[in-house]
Amino acid sequence: MLSVQTDTRLSIFEGLQVEELWTASRQLGFPSALWRLPHKNEIQLLISIQEGIRKCQPELEKLSPGFVMSNFHWDTNEEVLFLEGDIILTFSEESNIQDIQHNVGEEHPDVALLVSLANEIAKQDHEVANSDAIAIPDLPDLDSRARFQRTVELAVSAIRQNQFKKVVLSRTKDLPYCEKFQPAKAFCKLAKVYPHAFVSLVNLPDRNEMWLGASPEALVRQDSSGTFRTMSLAGTQNARSEAGELIPKFDIRWGEKEIEEQALVSRYIVECFKKIRLREYTETGPKTVLAGNLYHLRTDFEVDTVALNFPELASVMLKLLHPTSAVCGVPKLPSLQFLTEIEGYDRSFYSGFLGPAQVGGDTNLFVNLRTVRFKEGKATFFAGAGITEESIPEREWEETEMKCDTLLKVIAQEF
Repeated sequence: MLSVQTDTRLSIFEGLQVEELWTASRQLGFPSALWRLPHKNEIQLLISIQEGIRKCQPELEKLSPGFVMSNFHWDTNEEVLFLEGDIILTFSEESNIQDIQHNVGEEHPDVALLVSLANEIAKQDHEVANSDAIAIPDLPDLDSRARFQRTVELAVSAIRQNQFKKVVLSRTKDLPYCEKFQPAKAFCKLAKVYPHAFVSLVNLPDRNEMWLGASPEALVRQDSSGTFRTMSLAGTQNARSEAGELIPKFDIRWGEKEIEEQALVSRYIVECFKKIRLREYTETGPKTVLAGNLYHLRTDFEVDTVALNFPELASVMLKLLHPTSAVCGVPKLPSLQFLTEIEGYDRSFYSGFLGPAQVGGDTNLFVNLRTVRFKEGKATFFAGAGITEESIPEREWEETEMKCDTLLKVIAQEF
C-alpha cells in the first residue's frame, strides 16, 4: 500500500480550477473521479496516474484512498473497479484548492504533464456554450413507453401470483450529445442545484465512457470516528406543482403503495442486521425528504462500530445490502431473476454502487441512481420505479420520466 502525504501548500497546482484539471486529466487518458458529498461545499477530484483502474475486493477498511465503482450485477465474490488516489485535490466552494493528498511526488513526469496541460487549458478561451449540447426530441418515444408499461403489467401479474412482493423495473433514455458538451461544467451545475445529493462524475478511459450522477441514496457510509450509516429510500412524488412552485413538505401525502414500498426496504435492512446478530442500532424515520425535483420517504440507520468493536461493518453490510430492495425487489432472488429477464438491457453501473473509500479516513458509497452515461456521442439516462401490486403502468412511466428529468433539466440548455 502506498503512503499518502497531505500537502497543504498549493505548490505547482496553484491557481488551477476543477474544470481545467478534469479536462487535462481526461485528455491525457487518466482515470479520474469528481464528487461532492451531500450537504457539503467542498468538491474533490481524484486522479489515477500510476495504478490506473484496477480491480479489488471491496474490503473497505483495508483499502488505500481511492474511488470504488461496481456494476449492478455484482456477486459478493467478485471484484469491483478501484481508482487509486494518486492525487486527491480538495476545492472550496469558490474552486480554490484547499488540500492536496498524493501518492506521487510533484516531480513525477505525469504530474508535470498534467499541470502543464491544465495551465494551457486555463489560458485558452474555453467558454464554450452548452446550447444544443444535448438534443431533446420534440416527441416522446412511444415504443419505449409502451414497452416499459407492458413490463409493469407483467410485474404486477407476477406479484399477484405471489412470485415476489416488489420488483424495481428500469429503463433507459438515449439522447445524442455533441463535442461542445462540457461534463465538468455539468457536474458543477448539478452540485449547486442538488445540495442534498451525492454528485459525481467518473471518467473510465479504458471503457471510453463517463458517468455523471446525483444520487439521493447512501448505501454504506463509515467515518473516521467509526460511525456507520445506511438508509432506506423509497416512494416518489413530484416536489413541484404544475406551476413549478415547490410543494411544502407538510403538504405531501403518501399513499398506501409508497408507504408499503418504503417499509419493505426498511425491513430488508433490519433483516440484514439480524443476519449478523447486530441489535445495537439507531433507526430514525421514515420522514419526507427532498431529492432534486422529487420527494421520497427515508429512514436512517446508524451504528457505533467502535463500541461494538466491529470496524469491518461497512464491508459486511455492503455485501448483505447490495442490491437493495430499492433497486431490485423483495424477496431479492426471485425479483432479481425477473428484472434480469424482463428489462431487456444491461444496467451496467446504473443501480450499482460508487464513491470514495478511505479518503480522509471516511468511506462514502452511494447507489448509482439519477445517472447518465456518456459514450460515443450518446447520453444514456437511466431510471427505475418500484412495482407493487398497486402499481399503475402509466404512473410508473411518469415516475421514470421525472427521474430522468432530474439530470436532464439541469444539464441540457434547452430546458
